Amino acid sequence: MKTKLTLSIDEDLAEFAHKQARTNRISVSGMFSEYLRQHKIKSDKANQPSIASMVGSLKHYSINDSKQAIKTIYAEKYSR
Repeated sequence: MKTKLTLSIDEDLAEFAHKQARTNRISVSGMFSEYLRQHKIKSDKANQPSIASMVGSLKHYSINDSKQAIKTIYAEKYSR
């Protein structure tokens, strides 16, 4: 859903925005939306944990525990 937003900017910036929009064959609203969309994507990526921050998070996890759990589950399931 789109919503209307009113902005107040300097006259020279408004002229610049209109020229840029005409040059790029897009509305000022479309140009502003795209600008915000790109910054939102960057912000979302910045807020995601990096792989480096996850290193060591499974340090105390033993793969052998999982293997034994899987064997137990299969044994119970198929030994009927």
